[in-house]
Amino acid sequence: MSTDLRDVLHERLDHLTPPVGDLDAVRGRGRRLRRGRQGAVAGLAAVTVAAVVVGVLALGGGGSDGGERGIDPVGPLDFSQGLRAYADPGYVIHLGGREFPADRLEYLDTDAMATPAGVLFYAHGVPRLLAESGDVTDLEPDAARTGQHPTAKVDSTGAVTAYGAVLDGDLVVRVRDLDSGELLASRSVPSGTVVDAIDDRMVFLRTDAGTTVWDTVADRVEEVAGPQTRVADVRNGVLLYDGPRPTGPGASAYRLVKGAIDAQLTYDGGHVLGWSSRLESTDGGAPIVLDQKATFFAIDTDGSVLAAVYGHPARVYDCEVPSGHCALLGPLTTKGGDPVFIGVDM
Repeated sequence: MSTDLRDVLHERLDHLTPPVGDLDAVRGRGRRLRRGRQGAVAGLAAVTVAAVVVGVLALGGGGSDGGERGIDPVGPLDFSQGLRAYADPGYVIHLGGREFPADRLEYLDTDAMATPAGVLFYAHGVPRLLAESGDVTDLEPDAARTGQHPTAKVDSTGAVTAYGAVLDGDLVVRVRDLDSGELLASRSVPSGTVVDAIDDRMVFLRTDAGTTVWDTVADRVEEVAGPQTRVADVRNGVLLYDGPRPTGPGASAYRLVKGAIDAQLTYDGGHVLGWSSRLESTDGGAPIVLDQKATFFAIDTDGSVLAAVYGHPARVYDCEVPSGHCALLGPLTTKGGDPVFIGVDM
Protein backbone atom coordinates (compact mmCIF):
# COMPACT_ATOMS: atom_id res chain seq x y z
CA MET A 1 0.00 0.00 0.00
CA SER A 2 1.49 3.35 -0.97
CA THR A 3 1.86 6.21 1.50
CA ASP A 4 -0.64 8.33 -0.45
CA LEU A 5 -3.28 5.61 -0.39
CA ARG A 6 -2.71 5.01 3.32
CA ASP A 7 -3.12 8.73 4.04
CA VAL A 8 -6.36 8.86 2.04
CA LEU A 9 -7.76 5.85 3.85
CA HIS A 10 -6.89 7.29 7.24
CA GLU A 11 -8.43 10.65 6.26
CA ARG A 12 -11.69 8.99 5.18
CA LEU A 13 -11.98 6.28 7.83
CA ASP A 14 -10.71 7.95 10.97
CA HIS A 15 -13.75 10.27 10.98
CA LEU A 16 -16.27 7.42 10.82
CA THR A 17 -18.16 6.54 13.99
CA PRO A 18 -17.39 2.91 14.92
CA PRO A 19 -20.51 0.71 14.80
CA VAL A 20 -22.03 -0.81 17.91
CA GLY A 21 -20.89 -4.39 18.49
CA ASP A 22 -23.26 -6.84 16.80
CA LEU A 23 -22.69 -10.51 17.68
CA ASP A 24 -24.84 -11.81 14.83
CA ALA A 25 -22.91 -9.71 12.35
CA VAL A 26 -19.63 -10.88 13.83
CA ARG A 27 -20.69 -14.50 13.43
CA GLY A 28 -21.69 -13.83 9.86
CA ARG A 29 -18.32 -12.30 9.08
CA GLY A 30 -16.62 -15.31 10.64
CA ARG A 31 -18.63 -17.70 8.49
CA ARG A 32 -17.80 -15.73 5.36
CA LEU A 33 -14.09 -15.77 6.23
CA ARG A 34 -14.16 -19.52 6.77
CA ARG A 35 -15.90 -20.13 3.45
CA GLY A 36 -13.22 -18.04 1.78
CA ARG A 37 -10.42 -20.04 3.40
CA GLN A 38 -12.01 -23.31 2.35
CA GLY A 39 -12.07 -22.17 -1.28
CA ALA A 40 -8.63 -20.54 -1.48
CA VAL A 41 -5.88 -19.23 0.73
CA ALA A 42 -5.87 -15.80 -0.82
CA GLY A 43 -7.62 -12.45 -0.91
CA LEU A 44 -9.47 -11.33 2.19
CA ALA A 45 -9.19 -14.70 3.90
CA ALA A 46 -5.42 -14.33 3.98
CA VAL A 47 -5.63 -11.07 5.92
CA THR A 48 -5.62 -12.85 9.28
CA VAL A 49 -3.79 -12.29 12.51
CA ALA A 50 -0.97 -14.26 10.96
CA ALA A 51 -0.49 -11.55 8.39
CA VAL A 52 -0.57 -9.01 11.21
CA VAL A 53 2.07 -10.91 13.15
CA VAL A 54 4.39 -11.24 10.19
CA GLY A 55 3.80 -7.67 9.11
CA VAL A 56 4.60 -6.37 12.57
CA LEU A 57 7.75 -8.45 12.73
CA ALA A 58 8.90 -7.51 9.25
CA LEU A 59 10.62 -4.35 10.42
CA GLY A 60 13.64 -3.19 8.48
CA GLY A 61 16.13 -5.38 6.70
CA GLY A 62 16.58 -5.74 2.98
CA GLY A 63 14.85 -8.49 1.06
CA SER A 64 16.97 -11.11 -0.58
CA ASP A 65 14.58 -11.88 -3.40
CA GLY A 66 13.26 -8.65 -4.81
CA GLY A 67 10.50 -7.58 -2.46
CA GLU A 68 10.42 -9.63 0.72
CA ARG A 69 11.56 -7.63 3.72
CA GLY A 70 13.83 -9.24 6.26
CA ILE A 71 12.37 -10.19 9.64
CA ASP A 72 14.43 -8.70 12.41
CA PRO A 73 14.61 -10.20 15.92
CA VAL A 74 12.16 -8.47 18.26
CA GLY A 75 13.94 -9.19 21.54
CA PRO A 76 12.95 -11.49 24.41
CA LEU A 77 9.28 -12.40 24.94
CA ASP A 78 7.58 -14.06 27.91
CA PHE A 79 5.59 -17.20 27.11
CA SER A 80 5.51 -18.51 30.71
CA GLN A 81 1.79 -17.70 31.02
CA GLY A 82 0.89 -18.58 27.44
CA LEU A 83 1.51 -16.45 24.37
CA ARG A 84 -1.36 -14.09 25.22
CA ALA A 85 -1.33 -13.02 21.60
CA TYR A 86 -4.07 -10.65 20.45
CA ALA A 87 -4.27 -7.75 18.06
CA ASP A 88 -6.07 -4.74 16.70
CA PRO A 89 -5.41 -5.59 13.01
CA GLY A 90 -3.10 -3.10 11.34
CA TYR A 91 -2.47 -1.08 14.48
CA VAL A 92 -1.30 -2.96 17.56
CA ILE A 93 -0.32 -6.53 18.44
CA HIS A 94 0.26 -7.92 21.92
CA LEU A 95 2.52 -10.95 22.18
CA GLY A 96 4.40 -12.51 25.08
CA GLY A 97 3.82 -9.61 27.45
CA ARG A 98 4.90 -6.96 24.96
CA GLU A 99 3.15 -4.57 22.59
CA PHE A 100 4.22 -3.86 19.00
CA PRO A 101 3.01 -1.20 16.55
CA ALA A 102 1.76 -2.59 13.26
CA ASP A 103 2.77 0.33 11.09
CA ARG A 104 4.35 -1.72 8.30
CA LEU A 105 1.88 -4.41 7.31
CA GLU A 106 2.88 -6.61 4.43
CA TYR A 107 0.60 -9.13 2.73
CA LEU A 108 1.89 -12.66 3.20
CA ASP A 109 0.10 -15.83 2.13
CA THR A 110 0.16 -17.34 5.58
CA ASP A 111 -1.72 -18.75 8.54
CA ALA A 112 -0.15 -18.56 11.96
CA MET A 113 -0.36 -21.00 14.84
CA ALA A 114 0.34 -20.16 18.46
CA THR A 115 2.45 -22.92 20.02
CA PRO A 116 4.13 -23.22 23.44
CA ALA A 117 7.46 -22.71 21.64
CA GLY A 118 6.35 -19.59 19.80
CA VAL A 119 4.43 -18.49 16.72
CA LEU A 120 4.64 -20.73 13.66
CA PHE A 121 3.87 -18.82 10.48
CA TYR A 122 4.43 -19.07 6.74
CA ALA A 123 6.40 -16.58 4.68
CA HIS A 124 5.76 -17.28 1.00
CA GLY A 125 5.33 -20.98 1.75
CA VAL A 126 8.34 -21.31 4.06
CA PRO A 127 7.35 -22.31 7.63
CA ARG A 128 9.07 -20.17 10.23
CA LEU A 129 9.08 -19.96 14.01
CA LEU A 130 9.19 -16.84 16.15
CA ALA A 131 10.65 -18.15 19.42
CA GLU A 132 10.51 -16.77 22.96
CA SER A 133 14.00 -15.37 22.43
CA GLY A 134 12.53 -13.09 19.76
CA ASP A 135 14.53 -14.78 17.00
CA VAL A 136 12.92 -16.09 13.80
CA THR A 137 14.17 -19.31 12.21
CA ASP A 138 13.19 -21.29 9.11
CA LEU A 139 11.85 -24.72 10.04
CA GLU A 140 12.45 -25.93 6.48
CA PRO A 141 15.24 -23.87 4.88
CA ASP A 142 14.98 -25.91 1.65
CA ALA A 143 11.22 -25.39 1.25
CA ALA A 144 10.10 -23.99 -2.08
CA ARG A 145 8.78 -20.47 -2.12
CA THR A 146 5.13 -21.00 -2.94
CA GLY A 147 1.65 -19.92 -1.94
CA GLN A 148 0.66 -23.51 -1.20
CA HIS A 149 0.61 -24.79 2.37
CA PRO A 150 -1.76 -26.96 4.44
CA THR A 151 -1.90 -24.71 7.54
CA ALA A 152 -0.40 -25.80 10.85
CA LYS A 153 -1.75 -27.28 14.08
CA VAL A 154 -0.19 -27.87 17.49
CA ASP A 155 -0.67 -30.83 19.82
CA SER A 156 -2.04 -29.91 23.24
CA THR A 157 0.36 -32.42 24.83
CA GLY A 158 3.35 -30.18 24.05
CA ALA A 159 5.13 -28.19 21.37
CA VAL A 160 4.68 -30.92 18.75
CA THR A 161 3.38 -29.29 15.57
CA ALA A 162 2.16 -30.53 12.19
CA TYR A 163 2.81 -28.19 9.29
CA GLY A 164 3.32 -28.31 5.55
CA ALA A 165 5.99 -27.33 3.06
CA VAL A 166 6.84 -28.00 -0.59
CA LEU A 167 10.07 -30.01 -0.70
CA ASP A 168 11.61 -31.27 -3.93
CA GLY A 169 8.37 -30.47 -5.74
CA ASP A 170 6.10 -32.42 -3.36
CA LEU A 171 3.73 -31.09 -0.73
CA VAL A 172 4.92 -32.66 2.52
CA VAL A 173 3.37 -32.62 6.00
CA ARG A 174 5.95 -32.76 8.75
CA VAL A 175 5.62 -33.31 12.49
CA ARG A 176 8.30 -31.62 14.56
CA ASP A 177 8.99 -31.11 18.24
CA LEU A 178 9.57 -27.36 18.32
CA ASP A 179 11.22 -27.48 21.75
CA SER A 180 13.95 -29.90 20.71
CA GLY A 181 13.84 -29.25 16.97
CA GLU A 182 13.54 -33.00 16.32
CA LEU A 183 11.74 -34.09 13.16
CA LEU A 184 9.32 -36.82 14.27
CA ALA A 185 7.55 -37.73 11.02
CA SER A 186 7.21 -36.70 7.39
CA ARG A 187 4.74 -37.68 4.67
CA SER A 188 4.02 -36.59 1.09
CA VAL A 189 0.37 -35.61 0.62
CA PRO A 190 -1.83 -34.57 -2.34
CA SER A 191 -1.83 -30.95 -3.42
CA GLY A 192 -4.44 -28.96 -1.50
CA THR A 193 -4.24 -31.07 1.67
CA VAL A 194 -5.11 -29.20 4.87
CA VAL A 195 -3.98 -30.08 8.39
CA ASP A 196 -7.11 -29.87 10.56
CA ALA A 197 -5.82 -31.20 13.90
CA ILE A 198 -3.11 -33.13 15.74
CA ASP A 199 -3.65 -35.10 18.95
CA ASP A 200 -1.02 -37.34 20.53
CA ARG A 201 0.87 -37.41 17.21
CA MET A 202 -2.26 -38.44 15.27
CA VAL A 203 -2.59 -35.92 12.40
CA PHE A 204 -5.96 -35.24 10.75
CA LEU A 205 -5.63 -34.40 7.04
CA ARG A 206 -8.40 -33.08 4.79
CA THR A 207 -8.68 -33.13 1.00
CA ASP A 208 -11.64 -32.72 -1.36
CA ALA A 209 -12.23 -36.46 -0.95
CA GLY A 210 -12.65 -36.31 2.82
CA THR A 211 -10.67 -36.54 6.06
CA THR A 212 -8.09 -39.14 7.08
CA VAL A 213 -5.98 -39.63 10.19
CA TRP A 214 -2.27 -40.29 9.93
CA ASP A 215 -0.76 -42.29 12.77
CA THR A 216 2.74 -40.81 12.67
CA VAL A 217 4.20 -43.48 14.98
CA ALA A 218 2.98 -46.47 12.94
CA ASP A 219 3.01 -44.43 9.69
CA ARG A 220 -0.48 -45.67 8.86
CA VAL A 221 -3.40 -43.71 7.36
CA GLU A 222 -7.09 -44.47 7.94
CA GLU A 223 -10.29 -42.86 6.69
CA VAL A 224 -12.19 -40.70 9.17
CA ALA A 225 -15.07 -39.08 7.28
CA GLY A 226 -16.37 -38.04 3.88
CA PRO A 227 -16.12 -34.59 2.27
CA GLN A 228 -19.26 -33.21 3.95
CA THR A 229 -17.75 -33.62 7.42
CA ARG A 230 -15.25 -31.20 8.94
CA VAL A 231 -13.03 -31.96 11.92
CA ALA A 232 -13.09 -28.81 14.06
CA ASP A 233 -10.69 -29.93 16.79
CA VAL A 234 -9.24 -33.04 18.44
CA ARG A 235 -7.98 -33.05 22.01
CA ASN A 236 -7.25 -35.87 24.47
CA GLY A 237 -9.18 -38.47 22.48
CA VAL A 238 -12.22 -36.24 21.84
CA LEU A 239 -13.06 -35.39 18.20
CA LEU A 240 -15.20 -32.30 17.62
CA TYR A 241 -16.86 -32.33 14.20
CA ASP A 242 -19.33 -30.42 12.04
CA GLY A 243 -21.56 -32.13 9.46
CA PRO A 244 -22.38 -35.85 9.17
CA ARG A 245 -21.06 -38.08 11.94
CA PRO A 246 -17.65 -39.57 11.08
CA THR A 247 -18.00 -43.28 10.29
CA GLY A 248 -14.54 -44.21 8.98
CA PRO A 249 -12.35 -46.70 10.86
CA GLY A 250 -10.03 -43.88 11.90
CA ALA A 251 -12.85 -42.27 13.91
CA SER A 252 -13.62 -45.35 15.99
CA ALA A 253 -10.93 -44.63 18.58
CA TYR A 254 -12.40 -41.20 19.46
CA ARG A 255 -15.30 -39.88 21.50
CA LEU A 256 -17.26 -38.01 18.84
CA VAL A 257 -18.86 -34.69 19.77
CA LYS A 258 -20.88 -32.63 17.29
CA GLY A 259 -20.22 -28.90 17.27
CA ALA A 260 -19.58 -25.81 15.18
CA ILE A 261 -16.65 -25.72 12.76
CA ASP A 262 -15.22 -22.62 14.47
CA ALA A 263 -15.37 -24.12 17.98
CA GLN A 264 -12.39 -25.34 19.98
CA LEU A 265 -11.86 -27.95 22.68
CA THR A 266 -10.19 -27.30 26.00
CA TYR A 267 -6.87 -29.13 26.24
CA ASP A 268 -8.38 -31.97 28.28
CA GLY A 269 -11.16 -32.41 25.71
CA GLY A 270 -13.72 -31.87 28.46
CA HIS A 271 -15.41 -28.68 27.22
CA VAL A 272 -16.24 -26.86 23.99
CA LEU A 273 -15.35 -23.18 23.52
CA GLY A 274 -17.61 -21.45 21.01
CA TRP A 275 -19.14 -17.97 20.69
CA SER A 276 -20.10 -17.88 24.35
CA SER A 277 -18.66 -17.39 27.83
CA ARG A 278 -20.31 -20.70 28.71
CA LEU A 279 -18.21 -23.73 27.76
CA GLU A 280 -20.43 -26.80 27.48
CA SER A 281 -19.19 -30.18 28.69
CA THR A 282 -18.43 -32.90 26.15
CA ASP A 283 -19.49 -35.70 28.49
CA GLY A 284 -22.61 -34.36 30.16
CA GLY A 285 -20.80 -32.78 33.10
CA ALA A 286 -21.05 -29.25 34.44
CA PRO A 287 -20.22 -26.36 32.09
CA ILE A 288 -17.42 -23.89 32.66
CA VAL A 289 -18.80 -20.35 32.94
CA LEU A 290 -16.36 -17.47 32.50
CA ASP A 291 -16.98 -14.55 34.82
CA GLN A 292 -16.74 -12.13 31.87
CA LYS A 293 -19.38 -12.00 29.14
CA ALA A 294 -17.15 -11.66 26.10
CA THR A 295 -17.54 -11.81 22.32
CA PHE A 296 -14.25 -13.19 21.00
CA PHE A 297 -12.41 -16.23 22.38
CA ALA A 298 -9.38 -18.48 21.95
CA ILE A 299 -7.59 -21.26 23.80
CA ASP A 300 -4.14 -19.99 24.76
CA THR A 301 -1.02 -22.16 24.66
CA ASP A 302 -1.14 -22.78 28.44
CA GLY A 303 -4.73 -24.06 28.22
CA SER A 304 -6.41 -20.92 29.54
CA VAL A 305 -9.11 -19.05 27.63
CA LEU A 306 -8.41 -15.64 26.11
CA ALA A 307 -11.57 -13.52 25.96
CA ALA A 308 -12.14 -10.08 24.45
CA VAL A 309 -15.06 -7.87 25.41
CA TYR A 310 -16.00 -5.65 22.46
CA GLY A 311 -15.81 -1.91 23.03
CA HIS A 312 -13.85 1.24 22.24
CA PRO A 313 -11.39 0.20 23.47
CA ALA A 314 -11.99 -3.52 23.84
CA ARG A 315 -10.91 -5.31 27.01
CA VAL A 316 -8.92 -8.56 26.89
CA TYR A 317 -8.95 -11.15 29.68
CA ASP A 318 -7.08 -14.35 30.48
CA CYS A 319 -9.52 -16.84 32.04
CA GLU A 320 -8.57 -19.86 34.12
CA VAL A 321 -9.86 -23.34 33.31
CA PRO A 322 -11.85 -24.84 34.98
CA SER A 323 -12.59 -22.07 37.52
CA GLY A 324 -13.68 -19.55 34.88
CA HIS A 325 -12.03 -16.69 36.76
CA CYS A 326 -10.84 -13.98 34.35
CA ALA A 327 -7.96 -11.56 34.91
CA LEU A 328 -7.75 -8.35 32.88
CA LEU A 329 -4.77 -8.24 30.53
CA GLY A 330 -5.51 -4.73 29.38
CA PRO A 331 -7.37 -2.53 26.89
CA LEU A 332 -7.11 -2.96 23.13
CA THR A 333 -7.87 -0.31 20.54
CA THR A 334 -10.28 -1.37 17.79
CA LYS A 335 -9.28 1.02 15.01
CA GLY A 336 -8.61 -1.93 12.69
CA GLY A 337 -11.89 -3.74 13.41
CA ASP A 338 -12.73 -6.65 15.68
CA PRO A 339 -10.15 -7.93 18.17
CA VAL A 340 -8.40 -11.04 16.84
CA PHE A 341 -6.31 -13.88 18.22
CA ILE A 342 -3.47 -15.72 16.46
CA GLY A 343 -4.63 -18.63 14.37
CA VAL A 344 -8.29 -18.36 15.40
CA ASP A 345 -11.24 -17.54 13.13
CA MET A 346 -13.63 -16.88 16.01
